[in-house]
Amino acid sequence: MKISLATGTLYVYPLGTVFRWARACGFHGVELSVNPEAIARGGRAVQQMAGQEGVEILTVHPTVVPLPGWWERRAGMGPTIRLALETGAGAVVTHTPPSESLDAGEGLAFRQRVETWQPRLAGTGLILAVENKAIHHEGARRYALSPLDRLRAFADRYDLGLVLDTTHAGTAGEDLLRARQIYDERLVNVHLSDVGGRAPLARLPLVRTHVGEHRIPGAGDLPLAELLASLAGEGYAGPVTLEVNPFEVRAWWPPAVRRHLAQAAAWMRRAVGLRGESAF
Repeated sequence: MKISLATGTLYVYPLGTVFRWARACGFHGVELSVNPEAIARGGRAVQQMAGQEGVEILTVHPTVVPLPGWWERRAGMGPTIRLALETGAGAVVTHTPPSESLDAGEGLAFRQRVETWQPRLAGTGLILAVENKAIHHEGARRYALSPLDRLRAFADRYDLGLVLDTTHAGTAGEDLLRARQIYDERLVNVHLSDVGGRAPLARLPLVRTHVGEHRIPGAGDLPLAELLASLAGEGYAGPVTLEVNPFEVRAWWPPAVRRHLAQAAAWMRRAVGLRGESAF
């Protein structure tokens, strides 16, 4: 199992800094969130920089900011996939559409993207992996790929990997161990974060998703330690990626960032039974 850090948590920091902190805090590698620096440097240069800092680029995530030409729902997956191929990552993340049908509108566009890219990825070593959706309103439960069994069936149909986002599963009321069983051998990445617990202003709807979700593991109510112990016991060998909101690591203050990242990495290592440098 690889302990990974999502660079999207520290989106505004230079990638070299994030890579250096990731290594120093005990992460094996990172999930690269596409940002202007990654675009400007190109995938190969970013891969080389990560290697110089002692971490792997394990997975690639679409930009979290609507950058022109790179926004996932506006034809941005093409360049994102090409960048991921250049980095040598094992998987590139995509997200399910807010659509009740895969035969019209955004649902059809999503299915067509998958049908276009899957043949091109054959033999490259890069897996296209779909992430489960958060549920913030009842209408989202009716989306075609919100139910995990339908998401699994879609992945089977197109030979896709699956990403288990624990916060998204928590908002949907899913049992994490059951979700892991549904994903089974399709699981290629876990986006690890917590939901709930005590957080400032978390009861206010406008800020709940910023401070009450994607929290540091152990800060909320999800059985994350049990999930990681189960994965370790089953011999899961893929990445588990810390993907928390910037407030959780106090992203505006570098000393606090490093402290919170080190604490989170240590928590993850304990949960899966990793110890010291021998884990690398």
